[in-house]
Amino acid sequence: MPVKLAFSVLILLALLGDARIFLFVLNRVVFGSHRQERNPVWPLYVVVPLLIVATAFVRAWLLAAAAVALYWILDRLRVLAFPHAPLVGIRDEPSDVIRLRKEHIPFAFLRRLGAHNDVYDIEVTRHEIFIDDLPEAIDGYRIAFLTDTHVAAFVRRDFYREIIAQVHKFDPHLVLLGGDFVTWHRHIPLMAEVLISELRARDGVFAVLGNHDYWAGAQDVQKAMEEKGVRFLTNASVNLPLQLIGIDEMYRGTPDVDKAFAEIDPRQPCIGVSHHPDIIDLLGARRLDLLLCGHTHGGQIRFPFFGAVVVPSRHEGEYAAGFHRLRNVLMYVSRGIGSIPPLRILCRPEVATFVLRRGQRTQ
Repeated sequence: MPVKLAFSVLILLALLGDARIFLFVLNRVVFGSHRQERNPVWPLYVVVPLLIVATAFVRAWLLAAAAVALYWILDRLRVLAFPHAPLVGIRDEPSDVIRLRKEHIPFAFLRRLGAHNDVYDIEVTRHEIFIDDLPEAIDGYRIAFLTDTHVAAFVRRDFYREIIAQVHKFDPHLVLLGGDFVTWHRHIPLMAEVLISELRARDGVFAVLGNHDYWAGAQDVQKAMEEKGVRFLTNASVNLPLQLIGIDEMYRGTPDVDKAFAEIDPRQPCIGVSHHPDIIDLLGARRLDLLLCGHTHGGQIRFPFFGAVVVPSRHEGEYAAGFHRLRNVLMYVSRGIGSIPPLRILCRPEVATFVLRRGQRTQ
């Protein structure tokens, strides 16, 4: 009996290890492949059969896969027990959650368990960013960030209306859009009508394209949005009350960091927007007081304990969501608005808002 139990545990660990290996290939090789016209899905056709055969017939593989699973479990325990120290220069304020989908009382307990589709539970996150040399004249400058809207006909219209209402309630000086506005070309007019046409900000609405926009038709997406007053920053900068740059999408676009920073004064505060968080790998020692990205959807489906497991990035879950600091760059990765397919578990759609504050980053 103890032998059978031990063997059963070994099998379960091996299967979990197989899942971790599959996710590694999916995230880093398939989704995390940069500068390719199409994602190389062929590794999945090779890896999946190999994992099945090895687990079924190779005893030594059971030990190797189980070891991978144990490492994964221990690493998650380490992360949960010893999280990173809070980043300086940031103050998070309480979020607002607007639930548009009413659930039946008998099923309300599912939300507490996490077994609930969060696709219509909009979370407005609020953050203060402290910048040492921010001019006094723009202390309190407000930025709203929307990304990965994936506007589609099957999504309820009141969802988009509520997003616009929350942005207007914040009364931003600046609205930034992080790409992936649609998934399919046929939804470009709908996107311009239900979302973009209503967006307003004192200093304008600026955008970059995402990989899905390139697939759907980048020129048509950009044209439809520019007709509604949106300005695109494709490897370009603009001087508002502060410096703003946009860097092109990493998968399908042509990111040119040197061109984007060509007119930037490194002695002055600078805000940036780009679709993919892996762009941070290309920035070197350049200064960005706040870089806003999306693309990951926060994992879209999160699991208790393991968190986000499918994250389209070379870094997998490291940049799934939230704040990260690398050298002179403070980056925020939004969970985004839309979801294809329309399913979010433990991962609400997000309207991210930021208030810039003059003051020491140690606050």
